[in-house]
Amino acid sequence: MPQTLSRFFGIKKDGSEPPFVPQTIPCFGHLIGVMFNRTSYYAKLRAKYGYPIFSLAMPGGRLYIINSPELILAVQKQPRTLSFWFIEASVTKRLGGISDRANKILLENARGEKGENSLVVDGMKATHKAMMADGLDSMTLVSIRRAAQSIDGLEVGNSGKELDLWKWVRHIFSLAVTAGVYGPKSPYEDVSLEQNLQDYASQTLVFLTGLAPSLLVPKAYAARERIVAGFENYFRENSFDSGSELVRARLRVLQAYGIQPQDIARFETVNGFGILLNLLPTAFWTIWHIFSDPNLLQDAQEEARLFLSNPNWASSDSKAEDLMPIVASTMKESLRYHVSGAATRMVMEDYTLNNQYLLKKDTMVLMPNSVPHFDFENWGPNADKFDAYRFSKQEPKRIHPAAFRSFGGGANLCPGRLYSTRLILAVTAMLVLRYDMSPLTSSGTWDFPSHDESNAAIVVAQPKRKTMVKLKSIGGFQSSLQSLVI
Repeated sequence: MPQTLSRFFGIKKDGSEPPFVPQTIPCFGHLIGVMFNRTSYYAKLRAKYGYPIFSLAMPGGRLYIINSPELILAVQKQPRTLSFWFIEASVTKRLGGISDRANKILLENARGEKGENSLVVDGMKATHKAMMADGLDSMTLVSIRRAAQSIDGLEVGNSGKELDLWKWVRHIFSLAVTAGVYGPKSPYEDVSLEQNLQDYASQTLVFLTGLAPSLLVPKAYAARERIVAGFENYFRENSFDSGSELVRARLRVLQAYGIQPQDIARFETVNGFGILLNLLPTAFWTIWHIFSDPNLLQDAQEEARLFLSNPNWASSDSKAEDLMPIVASTMKESLRYHVSGAATRMVMEDYTLNNQYLLKKDTMVLMPNSVPHFDFENWGPNADKFDAYRFSKQEPKRIHPAAFRSFGGGANLCPGRLYSTRLILAVTAMLVLRYDMSPLTSSGTWDFPSHDESNAAIVVAQPKRKTMVKLKSIGGFQSSLQSLVI
């Protein structure tokens, strides 16, 4: 039987490829392992075999798994040969349901064989440019004002307010981010779309199979279509005129390539993954860690008082991390410690990585984020512990540049990293000076809500269990930031 399976599903291996890890069930062992364990499966294999890079034989193909920061850095230096852009282009049709015509335009020159320009690359360039200098400042201020509006609108009362921390943080930041990007007429001002995005994103893997999502995951499919309808109306009414330079720049690129209005709405629906799905859990974990640690909370409050008194904190001339180093460190440590998922690349042509390992054309490369993030050699003996002060120390340990993966790297460095940092710091500053927060647990202590890593689209795990808390106003910082100007 094993020989029969190998004859039908096996692959031809090259001795120059990364070593193939054996599997207990011929042909299907690794596939089953990935299906049931997701990215933790790669970490288990790395711990067992210790390879910096290895190959997994799959039915009809293989995967390359990279664990070494040195090799990850080598991958980042080859953005066209080892392409993320091709993967992004390839999944958009199934994820967003774009038309065959739009998909053909999207895939045109996705391999980079016809020069520098393509819809994916030009769209990424426009995104990076729009999130610099004045565009970045404008988006940040609009988002902060919208967050302040949400916080001001919460009626706590003398007896306090009980709420689900994850849902509350998600709501504040969803409205703040989408207001910053899409302006006052953002489709997400219809708060039902906030949950629609969660329902849609939770079934990412089913959408990517292309197997009739309307039948297999009707709730998620309907959720996606409601978001699409919201964006169709948004663009039909030219609501982007009051939006950010980012949404206008993306629109110009799509129109320049001949993308039709109904598909533009679907492209923007998929963009919700990029602007929200990783920022939301990052904000949650930052706030959870600060309020659950009395000493850290006190340090954060001291920083927040100075932070909010500085009139230039949100401008391009100032680095938010310098103004709130401990809170910024807590956020970065949240990105490190609560990491999920894996970065992916497609091998566009046979390529020898680092002059050592042959990578075969049309094979997927995966770089599990948890491996470098918990590497003791880079992060020290407490790599498996949460240290809120790790990134704020006067003489931090020198870390390999590819050992911190939450913002990507190289040509695929996240264009929203400065924006998300400033927004999370500002909202956290408002919260720590405004509220006392206590957990509603039987023990009265903060119970770790564990990780939900079921969503393949995110690199920061969401909380798995509810964290119910009680808010009380502490009578300190009460003035709104809605009127903040530079």
